[in-house]
Amino acid sequence: MLAVGLALLTGVGLSLLASRFEVPALVLFLGFGMLIGSDVLGWVYFDDAVLAERLGSVALAVILFEGGLRTRWSQARSILAPSLSLATVGVILSALILGVFMYLVLDLDFGYALLIASIVGSTDAAAVFAVLAGTQLPRRLATLLEVESASNDPMAIFLTTVLLELLLAGQVQPGAAALLLVKQFGLGLLVGVVLGRLGGRLLNLLRADTSYPYLLLTLGVGLTTFGLTYILGGSGFLAVYVAGLQISERLKVYRTTVLRFHEGVAWVFQVLMFVLLGLLVFPSRLPGVTLQGLAVAAALMFLARPLAVWLSTLPWKFSRQERLMIGWTGLRGAVPIVLATFPLAAGLEGSDFIFNVVFFVVLTSALIQGGTLSTVARWLRLEADLPAVPAEVLEFTPVGQTNADMLSFQVTKESPLLGKVLGEVPLPAGATVSALVRGERIVAPRGNTRFEEGDHVYILVQHEDLDTVRELMEGPAGEPAEDRQPQESPPGQAGSPPTAAAAEAPEEGEVAAAPRTGEE
Repeated sequence: MLAVGLALLTGVGLSLLASRFEVPALVLFLGFGMLIGSDVLGWVYFDDAVLAERLGSVALAVILFEGGLRTRWSQARSILAPSLSLATVGVILSALILGVFMYLVLDLDFGYALLIASIVGSTDAAAVFAVLAGTQLPRRLATLLEVESASNDPMAIFLTTVLLELLLAGQVQPGAAALLLVKQFGLGLLVGVVLGRLGGRLLNLLRADTSYPYLLLTLGVGLTTFGLTYILGGSGFLAVYVAGLQISERLKVYRTTVLRFHEGVAWVFQVLMFVLLGLLVFPSRLPGVTLQGLAVAAALMFLARPLAVWLSTLPWKFSRQERLMIGWTGLRGAVPIVLATFPLAAGLEGSDFIFNVVFFVVLTSALIQGGTLSTVARWLRLEADLPAVPAEVLEFTPVGQTNADMLSFQVTKESPLLGKVLGEVPLPAGATVSALVRGERIVAPRGNTRFEEGDHVYILVQHEDLDTVRELMEGPAGEPAEDRQPQESPPGQAGSPPTAAAAEAPEEGEVAAAPRTGEE
């Protein structure tokens, strides 16, 4: 427990340090694990590849589940086809291109070359999510990268498993390989959709005065989804991400609280996972693979990944700048390192060399690609005015055992309400704006009160009207704020100065106004 506590405290300091110097936090976490390991300070000796693979898989599942919760299915649906193409065709092409390069240039055995290329073939969700949170990429592009990174693990696992079996046994049955691929993808999608929808329905049926049951239920659904899919032989990683997507689309009450809770849990697991994987590395062995590691990393970043992205996205209209950005955001992280433990755990000859090369590639990718992502986005002129990962500004809180919920909402610069007058907002008849907090002052909401950026609005709403109110607050589902075009309004409508009629007493079905406080 002392070691875990110290690791978390160190993780806080390293996260702040990473933000200060714009370095991916995973690099510092891995470095800390290497520092306290047996090769440097010698505080902790750890070389159990099997345990590292199991703990790393669980941690990655928690991180992927949080990523799914944070991504709206209505947004992911519009870019699902190119994302899946990148996650399947892109991974295969990347592995083939990189494998041929290592075979021809580095003179590696072709089977080993393909195995290493397959291990580093998938982008890492934990690394991509962490880096995108601090960027200003267009929402559509960021969602594409998130969905790709969360769904390309099954293909990488499939290729790694088949090639490892081939190297160990000398042969592989084509039928068994095809069945493995179908089970990985099929069961992952099926279990994720079913349990995700069931979990979302249970969350909305639950009526509790505190958020704790909602937090435990979502975490329980995520872990159950991963465990059940793993037992059935499917991709637990794909299943938990899909389950998170399904719950995210249905989660209404305590949404912000649930997301913040899982963000914290995912951060804890991310720290522990990268520190653990850092412990598994022996720095004294890395100089022996420096040249090979640099060559593989360079070929992956500048040849295999860009070419695979270009070929796998040909059917869709992406600009040259967008394709370059997608290619550069192919960060490698925990997934390749976890996959690199498979040969170690299986006792494959040369597995130490494979693990060290993969670790070198991950470290290089995180430092170079992760550290320059914002710079490349600016260079390609792909920066948006809004964060790539939007902040949650809606929160529904059940009101006792009634059929009503209290909605708390913050008006941001991407909000459809910004600049509108309260009396012009078509709220449902049973909804009442109870209060509006502006800075340190409480403003009594009236029909002519105009919404400003930073306002905190509190609305009492019937449970059956939650979706209607959410769309009014956030805009149409699946339509990012940067894609919404302002509409011209006639006098007296939204966006124009309030008229005398707007200041009159509200009619039936309009929002009830509180007494005047002197500020409008």
